Amino acid sequence: MASEEVMQDGVHRRVVRIGDTVRRPVQPWTPSVHALLRHLEEVGFAYAPRPLGFDEEGREILTFIDGDSGSAGWAKVVDDQGLRNFARLLRDYHDACAGFSPPPGATWSVDAGGSSHDETVCHGDFGPWNVVWQGNRPLPGRSAPSAPP
Repeated sequence: MASEEVMQDGVHRRVVRIGDTVRRPVQPWTPSVHALLRHLEEVGFAYAPRPLGFDEEGREILTFIDGDSGSAGWAKVVDDQGLRNFARLLRDYHDACAGFSPPPGATWSVDAGGSSHDETVCHGDFGPWNVVWQGNRPLPGRSAPSAPP
């Protein structure tokens, strides 16, 4: 296997990059998140990683999006254009989620109760640190078009 580049090393949350993929521990909500990520791909939302399954160690595999993220993300929304791009991305995300129906028995990282058909699944931790940036523009995944949101 290719070498692992540690991206995050929390007590129960070691996240690594291997080539063009990100590997992280499976959580109880992973199947629900993968269902949402597949939905986002189906409706053409380009700004989320794609689930690729699981590796031999049982970690989930997601596509890697190369750019600035984490604490470097804060700097991307300080000018007016960065803030507009960030707000547009959130609007586009909510529009893309509008038609998503969680699978039966869906589990999320927080217990938000059951969902109804007229509710939209929110990100829960939407912030510039959870977006991949190039300059003041969010980056889509590699297979997606490069137009800004």
